[in-house]
Amino acid sequence: MKKTLAFIVLILALYPASAVDDGSGEIEAVTIISLPVDSVTIYPDGLATVKRTGEMEVTEGVHQFVLDLPSSVNMESVRFAVTNATVEKIVFDDNPEYTLNVSSTGLQEFELVYLMPRAGLWMPSYSVHLEEENVLVSAQAVVANNFGEDLEGVRLKLVSGPPQAEPVALYREAAMFDYALAEEAEPVAYAPKAAPAPTTGELETLYIYELEGRKDLEMDKEVGFPFFEETAPITRIYTWDAYYQNEGPVAEVVKANNTMKDPWPAGSALLYKNGEYVSEVDIPYTPTGTEAEIEVGSSADLKVNRKLANYSSTEEIVTVPGTGNASQAMKVTTETWTYHLSLKSNIDRNATAEVSDIKPLKAEIVSAVPEPKETTATGLEWEMEILPREEATIEYTYRVVTKEVMASVK
Repeated sequence: MKKTLAFIVLILALYPASAVDDGSGEIEAVTIISLPVDSVTIYPDGLATVKRTGEMEVTEGVHQFVLDLPSSVNMESVRFAVTNATVEKIVFDDNPEYTLNVSSTGLQEFELVYLMPRAGLWMPSYSVHLEEENVLVSAQAVVANNFGEDLEGVRLKLVSGPPQAEPVALYREAAMFDYALAEEAEPVAYAPKAAPAPTTGELETLYIYELEGRKDLEMDKEVGFPFFEETAPITRIYTWDAYYQNEGPVAEVVKANNTMKDPWPAGSALLYKNGEYVSEVDIPYTPTGTEAEIEVGSSADLKVNRKLANYSSTEEIVTVPGTGNASQAMKVTTETWTYHLSLKSNIDRNATAEVSDIKPLKAEIVSAVPEPKETTATGLEWEMEILPREEATIEYTYRVVTKEVMASVK
């Protein structure tokens, strides 16, 4: 909606031609101008883009406009434009002065854009309701207004994404890119609309959401707006660190698939299970088509146990060549450990378990049933499928051989 003259605060001062003339022509008028806020874009860490617009009748000729700006504005970022006008000169000050040459008399449109550090903050606030086969993810956008003024009827855009190496530079590029998109944005029912991202560079990782309709933000207040709601399919995984938790408990992890066209921004969530509050969890930044891993906490769905099933140790004295004609007696000790891991299901559905255990650095695996999914220098990992109310087992054996020189023999 166009902002008319009634929304622009003007103080006009007319000067004689001889009084103000810098060589570019006679100054028709000096105008101190304050435009209403049309839109704000809030980036992580509080950086914000402010766009102000309006329109008024302007006569042909050279005009000087003094911009009434908040003291915290980044002056290097200020961009001011008037239709049918070219910039003759800019005097940078607390209130920048623009000398413009207007080519034709008539109703002109004004646009002012700038960056404000620490002007606004926003974060998503989630409620996650866990069910058997899916999860209801509901989010609000909580916005703090630190702009130093009430904002009424503004278009509100929120930026999210993974951490950036040089955030200020990237946000500034994103902000300038967003100006061109703002006029083309279309309202979307309930769910936020994201502006398209540039096609090159790290800026692709930033995502701009535009909330539906125009919003009011009271100064120095936090306001929550409906952000999105989605029922997402899930897979459950139970993780067990058998070395440190011999008898459990296992931890339940839910992987929720983001099937929306927009990413889920990172934030905290209140987790509910079967309608009851469980705990506060973290939602990671989750691009569309990927899974968010939500750590639900300890679970009694699986009963687990790790025990030493067998241990043996043998010693052997052997003679090995030494220096010169001498030989050496060496004690060779072979120790063998066998561990038995069991996982018993207490639920009426299939369960997927990820099991990890630790072995000594110098240990050699003799046997393992089933074979580990992954083996490292000191670790073993399995992925198990456990049938309802059934028990799955893992049994593995490793040995460690140590050698000790006893004495030299001639």
